Order: sequence, then C-alpha cells, then structure tokens
Amino acid sequence: MQAPDAEGEPRTALPIRRHEGVPANSARYAHLVTGAESLEYLAWRYQGSSEGWWRLADANPLRFPLDWRPGDQLDVASGGNAPGLVTRDRRF
Repeated sequence: MQAPDAEGEPRTALPIRRHEGVPANSARYAHLVTGAESLEYLAWRYQGSSEGWWRLADANPLRFPLDWRPGDQLDVASGGNAPGLVTRDRRF
C-alpha cells in the first residue's frame, strides 16, 4: 500500500495488520482476567479466533499485551457471538 512519509511523499509501506473492525451490534462485556488467561485466549473465547487479539488490545488502555494480570478488567466485544451461546444444528 502507499502511505505518506514525514514530508508527505508517498512511499510503499507494508501494513502491520488488517483492521476488520468489530460489528456495531456486537455484545460488549467487562471481563475480569483470571489465572493464566492471555489476550489470544480471550480473543478465541469471545470472538472465535485467537488472531483478533489486537482488537482486545485496541479496545483497552494502552498496555503491553503480556502485562495483563489476574484481577485486571478488560472491555471485550464479542464480535456478534454471545459467550456461552449454544447453536444447535443437528437434526433428528
């Protein structure tokens, strides 16, 4: 992709990550970090994929991702999937 440098000249740049955003209708939760939970684990739990851990990092106070400790509270957007929601798709 092309991005302007400090002088405004366009330069070829490699983006750090794709930003897909979180759906506006997604449920939001306050999650209390426990045990050895990581941002990757919480992204998998709430969003269905550990690859979106950076969404959790972006939605919370600026902190190194490995510095979250038990007792810290995170704002979590579930990406449209409510935690604990069971979808039954088997037919009898």
